[in-house]
Amino acid sequence: MLSTSKRTAVLLSTAGLIAGSVALAPSAAAAGTECGPGDVKTGFDHHDVTTSKEAVSSVTLSNASGFDVPVSLTAQTPATATASVSGSVPLGQILEPLQAQVNADASLSKSWSLQDPLQLSGPVTLGQSKIATYGFDIVSFSGSQQICQLDGQFGPPNRFSGTAPTGNYIEEYTVPYVPQTVQPTVP
Repeated sequence: MLSTSKRTAVLLSTAGLIAGSVALAPSAAAAGTECGPGDVKTGFDHHDVTTSKEAVSSVTLSNASGFDVPVSLTAQTPATATASVSGSVPLGQILEPLQAQVNADASLSKSWSLQDPLQLSGPVTLGQSKIATYGFDIVSFSGSQQICQLDGQFGPPNRFSGTAPTGNYIEEYTVPYVPQTVQPTVP
């Protein structure tokens, strides 16, 4: 899927400069053209689009008491995931088409702050430990962008690839609580 955007372009022709007037570029509908000067076409290689999880940290709440414990966990490690791109196309020109064609939740950055609450199911029952891993959902992508030239034809494709965060995630699971015993030291 491709998206095309329009850059406003006013072209001064050589004859217009000599005559002191301004000539506007012909529209894309003119015979023999495929685009209007300034149009930008961005496409993604959908077979190269992948999603992954980037873990930040894990937090554990164990219950060795005689009653159920309500779950109240917070992030202990602050972190930020930032979008990045390699190639000759700036990230700012890719984000909107990425959101339209690949993942509407793609953004420049997502973060976890110290003490952000981790929303978990609860409670933790006697003899159990609840482990929460938190982090970021990430989309990886590649594609190309072309800009319409003065002759009404798209120029050569400029390749790019990159990653962008699409959200924060929390995965939780419960395991049996195994108390750690301390062995006394004998002199």
